[in-house]
Amino acid sequence: MQTPRPVVAMANLGTRGRFGNKLFQYAFLKLYAKRFGLRTETSDWIGRYLFGHNDPFISRAWPVVAEQEQTRLAQLLSAPKPRFVNVNFDGYFQFDTRHFAPYRPYFQSLFQPVPPIRKELQTGLERLKEKGRTIVGIHIRRGDYYRYRKKEKNRVFFIAPSNWYVRWLRSVWGRLDRPVLFLASDSLPELIADFAEFDPVVSSGLYERPFPEADYYPDFYLLSHCHLTAISNSTFSFAASMLNSDGRLFVRPDNDVKALVRYDPWASPPLLHYKRSYY
Repeated sequence: MQTPRPVVAMANLGTRGRFGNKLFQYAFLKLYAKRFGLRTETSDWIGRYLFGHNDPFISRAWPVVAEQEQTRLAQLLSAPKPRFVNVNFDGYFQFDTRHFAPYRPYFQSLFQPVPPIRKELQTGLERLKEKGRTIVGIHIRRGDYYRYRKKEKNRVFFIAPSNWYVRWLRSVWGRLDRPVLFLASDSLPELIADFAEFDPVVSSGLYERPFPEADYYPDFYLLSHCHLTAISNSTFSFAASMLNSDGRLFVRPDNDVKALVRYDPWASPPLLHYKRSYY
């Protein structure tokens, strides 16, 4: 009887953080498994629906490789042989994306929507393209950050003010070919007036019906197709920038310089950490 290939599992995939976090977790699991010819098992998560991933469900309680191992996990992707097999990886895997960069095509292939969803979302993207030649995307995350920053002592969840984004837009807008602004946020009602001079477009105006299975996904999909993108300090929009093959410029808020700064989606930490927030 043939011995089954060893397994690497991720039992907390559907519960460890929100959408962007789950993408980094799943990417690490699949890259590690692919590199060393291992089988994968996961808990249930939205990627089964959006991306068609049908990994077997968790079959048993595998030994846990937990968060304290994170400082060494990045090196596992380039190791000559697998250090861990028949284990359950449990963590966030948000190390510098230089460790993911050698596997960029495979990483990006993992997060392509299944054909029926892609067809529907492509309709909104085409409508956005009809409004201009250069798509400028902005993602501003605030809603849950208002809650998290109190718990986390503001190390990650700082909220950059709208005027940082407006100042950046004014610096590039006049040099762009027929620009159109796409604005994504969990706090649109309080933000949209801040960008009125750029006549922003939002995803709800591009689709004829809501997307109840994952109402955030149209924003993510459209952000991954912008030519210039200004993100929040959030894995949601950072992950979208990693999937973007059309992007020419990526910027994000830097709390040290109180402005948006350029970053490389494939050679940067996904989140910037600070001791205190700026409000």
